[in-house]
Amino acid sequence: MKKIMSVLLLFTLTLCGCQSQSSPLSDKQFCLDTIVQITLYDSQSKDILNHCFDICNEFELIFSATNKKSELYKINHNSHKLQEQTISKDLYQVIKEGLRYSELSNGSFDITIGSISSLWDFQSDDPLLPDQAIIEDNLSNVSYKNIKLSKNKITYLNEDTMIDLGAIAKGYIADKIKDYLLEENVKSALINLGGNVLCVGNKNNEKFTIGLTDPIDTSQSILSLKIDDLSIVTSGTYQRYFELDNKKYHHILNPQTGYCYDNGLSSVTIISNSSLQGDALSTVCFSLGKEKGIELLNTMDNVYGCFIDDHNNISYSDGFKQYVK
Repeated sequence: MKKIMSVLLLFTLTLCGCQSQSSPLSDKQFCLDTIVQITLYDSQSKDILNHCFDICNEFELIFSATNKKSELYKINHNSHKLQEQTISKDLYQVIKEGLRYSELSNGSFDITIGSISSLWDFQSDDPLLPDQAIIEDNLSNVSYKNIKLSKNKITYLNEDTMIDLGAIAKGYIADKIKDYLLEENVKSALINLGGNVLCVGNKNNEKFTIGLTDPIDTSQSILSLKIDDLSIVTSGTYQRYFELDNKKYHHILNPQTGYCYDNGLSSVTIISNSSLQGDALSTVCFSLGKEKGIELLNTMDNVYGCFIDDHNNISYSDGFKQYVK
């Protein structure tokens, strides 16, 4: 039995361009269950930088499925959850988007995976498989159709259904941090929420160079992208996983089986304007598989995907190659 440490940072960031007169202002902290790094290129305000991390901590107390003090945890575990509950504007918005993408994938991606995802521990030093019977018992609780949403109100139609926003919340938070930076007249920055990368403008009139992690050798990049003012998000089997009896178990779970997807893919990367959209679609497209994922992306405007299989073969949706260096 061997525990494999998760890769906290999906992207190797190689930042290029002319040297600025002052050094970038940067900090990183552990929050949102990952390493968050914020870099400002046209501001030396530590107050602005620190407030970015305050935003992360504030939203963690809304979206966390495991923190007992969070709003999501409280509504998931409310003994009267079959009755209508009032929720915050932010939680309402993220659940609404999560339900939309759950429907878009016809349940291949489902934010009500919480009763299953809570059975898996990908951080344990001595990982164990969840009991199969318990997984099977909980599968009937997983359905986005078990959630009724109206303006800032939610009703669970199954008392054992649990919402998990882990595949979409970081994107929403990254977008909110970018909004804040723009309000503060910061027009050049890099937001990295554990691999959810969001570029604010560019760096010294040059595009950011962002390397996509090689799924087989995670210390290396498999591709370099030239990006400005866009989001880049990857869902990959190498991010959180463990190996047991020579078999790899990763965190992208199939709502139909309760076990991780085994569809030949190692990662899906999405380039989009919105980090929330990229966060959701990276998991949606992974769950759909390469062919259906590419087909979906080719119907959407200004969204592009890169699919890497278990043998490091690379496939693209229409338009992605324009960003490859």
